[in-house]
Amino acid sequence: MKKFLSVLLVLALLVLPVVSMAEAAETTDDFFANYETYTHTNDQYSLFYPKTWTVLNADMIETIMTSMTDSQDEQLAQLAAQYGPQIKQTDMVMFISETGMTNVNVVCQTVGLSIDEDQLLLLAPSFTAELAKVMEGIEFINEGTIMDLATCKAMLLEYNYTLAGVEMYGAQAYVPVGEDMYIFTYNCSDAGEINTTAEDFGVMLGGFVAQ
Repeated sequence: MKKFLSVLLVLALLVLPVVSMAEAAETTDDFFANYETYTHTNDQYSLFYPKTWTVLNADMIETIMTSMTDSQDEQLAQLAAQYGPQIKQTDMVMFISETGMTNVNVVCQTVGLSIDEDQLLLLAPSFTAELAKVMEGIEFINEGTIMDLATCKAMLLEYNYTLAGVEMYGAQAYVPVGEDMYIFTYNCSDAGEINTTAEDFGVMLGGFVAQ
């Protein structure tokens, strides 16, 4: 399986400038013209995401399912039906690219204790083992790299896997804040879309702020 090693470099290089841009958003309007700010319905966190992407969260599922009027809405309804149970159960928020070939999921889990970067690295084998249980043919590119975000640390994993016979690129970022763990999951099935959407993933991580 092809290894998209460039993505780690894109993320690592991009997150640092995004931190400073996020702190000075009012003076960097040109950059943020392509992004919206998403704030969780319970004010748990906020982040930037591409304006052209679709957002699915628990509050939106029922509305989407009952107010479809055109083919684009119908496609959205199919996504809501497919992912709705998981979104409702875990309070996951899903961001979906225009093509539908890339999505980023964000979920918050309460772990009951504070975790630092050294502990994150110690937990990395457990995280990779769990992923290996649920992803067919998974091959890890990066088994744990610490990154500096705007207000906290994160650990990034990268991997290839197969889904219904389709080669996928995936990444997970584990972001501990207080006694919570925010998990960002990136999935892409189009090699031609990886560079652009990996940059978007970097922006989402770089602009993430937990309340």
